[in-house]
Amino acid sequence: MTRARFATNWPARRGKRAGRPLSILFLLVAAGALGACKSRFPAIIQINTGFLQAPVVISMAAGGEGSNAAAALALAEIRRLEAVFNPLNTSGSLYRLNETRTLSDPELYPLLERARWIAELTDGGLNLFLGYVELAYGFRKEFPRPPGPEALRELLLSLRRARMELVRERQEIRIPNDAYAISLTGIQDGFAADQALAHLVLGGVQVAKVQVGSHVACGASPDGLGWPVWISHPSSGEVAVQLFVEQGCVATASVKDQAYVFRDETYHIHLDPTTGLPSYTLSLVAVVAPSCELAGSLAKGVFVLGADKGLQILNDLPEVEGLLLEPDGRLNMTDSLSIWLGG
Repeated sequence: MTRARFATNWPARRGKRAGRPLSILFLLVAAGALGACKSRFPAIIQINTGFLQAPVVISMAAGGEGSNAAAALALAEIRRLEAVFNPLNTSGSLYRLNETRTLSDPELYPLLERARWIAELTDGGLNLFLGYVELAYGFRKEFPRPPGPEALRELLLSLRRARMELVRERQEIRIPNDAYAISLTGIQDGFAADQALAHLVLGGVQVAKVQVGSHVACGASPDGLGWPVWISHPSSGEVAVQLFVEQGCVATASVKDQAYVFRDETYHIHLDPTTGLPSYTLSLVAVVAPSCELAGSLAKGVFVLGADKGLQILNDLPEVEGLLLEPDGRLNMTDSLSIWLGG
């Protein structure tokens, strides 16, 4: 079960916009007490790598040959998944699905089945068919620029016809129209974090945390009080929320994600499928959930969906909490989180 504690410096309002600011919760540990207990905690090592365009940081308890083998397992899994999800890798599952339009894949099938459920839950806020739209924006290019109005209109016409068929008996995915492509933005980073953490645990390392971009999967923490996870304000870059998470995951979606400026306009990766433009209904969404895949899918879907409906969805899901920052600076949060913070 996910355990989490929070501290925030944002003015906040709970649930469905009650409007009353919450008291600020400060989590303090006496320096002397920390020093006295330090020797009881395992030493933590960090390993840095990458996954597609996202930086990866693995934090884990050091423990000789066993931890080295576990780290090797986790790194190998990240490399494997990078090949699977790279849309330009001709042997990868995602590329082959978009190229052949039909693919039987026992790993990709359940992932897309779960993603489709989140897409339906968020009223299309999470959209799986934005591959060609994201490509048109050039988020992966060195000098990106947005598509022109006519090109965007053509892409939106294709999106209206987009659909995916899932044949469970054969673990088969079908996308019957070649005018759109599957995208796993907001999902693949979380899935990679989950799998890397699982491989560390499989290798015997329980005390571990894996961060892939803005997706953080937390196992057991060194002191039993939770791994610290910091969430920065998208405008100032300052840490505004600190979370302490044990056996749970955190993911964020923000206006800073793969953002670039073109002719004084800012474009980010979280596109509204109804307009083809970046969504600015919210500035940031942070979701705490049992898995990074779930947290990331919900964060992206709610980011596009908006505060009111998004909060309702997060409140209705078990073991899920969320923080939603609006462009005017107001912070919304799920009911349970509001109670923890004294709202």
